[in-house]
Amino acid sequence: MSAAEPDPPAPAEDDNRRRSFLLLFSTLLVVGFGNTMLLALLPPLARRMGLADTSVGWIFSLSALIWVFASSFWGRMSDRKGRKPIIALGLAAYCVSMTLFALICIAGVNHWAPPAAIFVGLLLSRAIFGAIGSASSPAGQAYVADRTSPQERTEELASLGAAFALGATLGPALSGVLAAQVGPIPPLFLVAAMAATASFAIMRFLPESKTPELPLQRGKRETTWKLALDPRVSGFLLYGLGISVVTGMLQQTFTFYTMDRLKLDEATTIVYASNGLMVGALALLATQLGLLRMLKLQGRSLMVLGGAVIVCGVLLQISAETLNFLLVAQFMQGVGFGLARPGFSGGASLSVRPEEQGGLAGLTVAVNGAGFVISPLAGVTLYEAAGMHAPLWLAVGILTSMTLFAVFSRRLRATGGVSSSSPASGPEGG
Repeated sequence: MSAAEPDPPAPAEDDNRRRSFLLLFSTLLVVGFGNTMLLALLPPLARRMGLADTSVGWIFSLSALIWVFASSFWGRMSDRKGRKPIIALGLAAYCVSMTLFALICIAGVNHWAPPAAIFVGLLLSRAIFGAIGSASSPAGQAYVADRTSPQERTEELASLGAAFALGATLGPALSGVLAAQVGPIPPLFLVAAMAATASFAIMRFLPESKTPELPLQRGKRETTWKLALDPRVSGFLLYGLGISVVTGMLQQTFTFYTMDRLKLDEATTIVYASNGLMVGALALLATQLGLLRMLKLQGRSLMVLGGAVIVCGVLLQISAETLNFLLVAQFMQGVGFGLARPGFSGGASLSVRPEEQGGLAGLTVAVNGAGFVISPLAGVTLYEAAGMHAPLWLAVGILTSMTLFAVFSRRLRATGGVSSSSPASGPEGG
């Protein structure tokens, strides 16, 4: 199957495109910044507010559940209304969500309301992020896919992921410093202010607000969900779901794991866990901006290599008894995710036509969020019920299965075979 792709840009057009991408990446890193900050701050905050450890997982889970269904909707809406307004809307909703979350945390730590009411309030504030804040990611991915050729797409989508990784690196770093100086809640207001600024910058400065002319059928809901079962992309989405589940399990239990494994108090936990999350995010960032471009591997090869590296990182975490070993484990996991995620998202994007990019981007973002629906049961609940190592062993099992799937799947061998750095004539059918 062949399809028309964007023509190679002229030098001036390429400069404009690079500036546009830089603005997009600079603003979307805010989401990664805030989410990893919450991962470091919320577990000790939850205990101070009298909430069960499992409540942390469920707060993220509801948001992720809504995200799964909303992101495909926003992908279609970006096809119909344009990428820029949908990106800006998502960032504005993120600002509202984080502001409410911070205010409810203030009420919780001061015991102005019972823990049950605080829990419901935190759930609802994060639900705003899942329902509307989810608009930014699929619209941003589709914006990039609209303006890249097949040979560029995996690397450019990886750069978009690197924007989140950079935010994820800065989030824990600043949260540890700020929490030590002013407490754990003011950093949440900082994220809200950054999201508001990013939304304004997108609306004011991001060019090319008009959606490229594409067939009208692209916005239909049935077309999007039929695409999820299409052999061209279903294998990539299945792999992405497995990686997403593991990501949620590891992220949502890491702060608890650090606290309990090293027997730390609240303040020290925030600093140590922030360092660990920062190292993992920094490794992911370096992988997507540097190592990925050096390896020049195809999507399926990236999926296999990335899955194997994550397995090694999780096994090291299981055996780690000091902070240094935990940091090395986080580094290895970051490298693995930095390879695996561009592998499945880039491979999927290369396997569909231009008019399907918005729907595909929505599905990719939905898959990335779907794991966080499952991870509270597979992660924090299992952590409490069976011990700190139980979620890690489950992660090893899932990762091993996904890696073997990437090796032997006929669907993945038949599609997404375009190198991230070599020319291609267009996506291939399965």
